[in-house]
Amino acid sequence: MHRFSRDGVTFHTYVSPDRGLRATAHVIEFKNEVLLIDATFFPETGAEVADLIKHIGKPVAKAVLSHEHPDHWSGTVAMPDVPFETLPAIRADVVKEAADRIPTNVANSPDLVLGHTEIDGVPIEFRNITHTESNNMIVAVLPEQRVAVVQDLVFSGVYFAPGYDRPKWIRDLESFRDDPAFDTLLLGHGTPSNRGELDVAIQYLKLLTEVMDGPDATPEKAVKAMQDAYPSYLGADFVLEVLIPEYWPS
Repeated sequence: MHRFSRDGVTFHTYVSPDRGLRATAHVIEFKNEVLLIDATFFPETGAEVADLIKHIGKPVAKAVLSHEHPDHWSGTVAMPDVPFETLPAIRADVVKEAADRIPTNVANSPDLVLGHTEIDGVPIEFRNITHTESNNMIVAVLPEQRVAVVQDLVFSGVYFAPGYDRPKWIRDLESFRDDPAFDTLLLGHGTPSNRGELDVAIQYLKLLTEVMDGPDATPEKAVKAMQDAYPSYLGADFVLEVLIPEYWPS
């Protein structure tokens, strides 16, 4: 658990154990309510997130599912009474992936409204970043606290999923480097970080693009190149060895 406070708001980041690839859920605590973003992969880690909210002792004003990948929504089963708002396109992708396993608090939840809003008087902006690690990625920005919840736009210490359009993904991260609204990042995998993590992510994605798109590239060479470049990262057996061939350019 990682926690810090800024300008009257406390940010609680739950980081899953290594077997859950350090997937996160963020509980953002305001004066009277909390905002929950994502729920981790396993029912037991989702239950620990639910216990955190219970310990804080404030009602959930809004829960948000950032994107369609199961390491961020599967844990919602541990909090069945909390509806997870998301975009219709994200919900449709969850349905496609989960089939009859989709939790009812995702399947029957309200649609998330993008743009500027407030919770407990604190301004929040919800953005949608398309065609990066996932088809749609919800980002939450709290400009007064200078914090952005970027989820799987940035990983720390975990291999990145190859994504859909890496050049666009890189451009989006480059634009974030110059965004005046935030300087602290809450990630989808790993501990809270700062703007410097964007440079690490950009360099990772540039190398991944090079080893996947080169004229003599093969999945096997690409996997080895990423392991050689980032030997301490988690998830090689799945993120690299399974997903790189799955996302291989046709």
